[in-house]
Amino acid sequence: MKGFEAYIKKQLLEKFPSMVFFFVVMMIPNYGAKVFGTFFLILFSIASDVRQKRLDLLLYLPLTRKQIFWFEYAFLSLMLCVTFFVGLPFAEKTLGIWLALLKSLVFLWAYLSIVLSAVSVGFDPFGAAFLFLLFDIVMGSIGSAKPSASFNPYKFISPLRQESVLASAAFAAVLTYASYRLFTTRSGER
Repeated sequence: MKGFEAYIKKQLLEKFPSMVFFFVVMMIPNYGAKVFGTFFLILFSIASDVRQKRLDLLLYLPLTRKQIFWFEYAFLSLMLCVTFFVGLPFAEKTLGIWLALLKSLVFLWAYLSIVLSAVSVGFDPFGAAFLFLLFDIVMGSIGSAKPSASFNPYKFISPLRQESVLASAAFAAVLTYASYRLFTTRSGER
């Protein structure tokens, strides 16, 4: 547990000013605000460490690559949950608000996996995140989720659209596993 505490302190001390705005935005009890804030929290978290060639500094805490990987998921998931519960008194008391939390977590895990996978193979994390977001928006807007001539199965697994939360969560789990394998076996910084 000491390693996780050190990781949280390091992330908050270094990135607190840049994270505050998105933390506040994520307190708005709606899925769109949570997605917007989560996307930029991902970019200002581990992605900025990699972009500024500070990933090796994390290994001096001392943390292993496996710990860094899971601590990042836990840290950002914790941030998302904290903002959800802080904003909960201002939300409608329906089942939909809990679904928004679940969908936000699926979005977080999928996009964080994309960023960490991109980092592991030497791509720019910011560019990869924005390219996948563009791809996700375009592919999610084409066609219909209903069986017809314009049926688009991507809508079901899209981390942004999530026509099926279960299918999106399964897709996010596959992405998480792939990014874990890449991040722990590859160098991460190029």
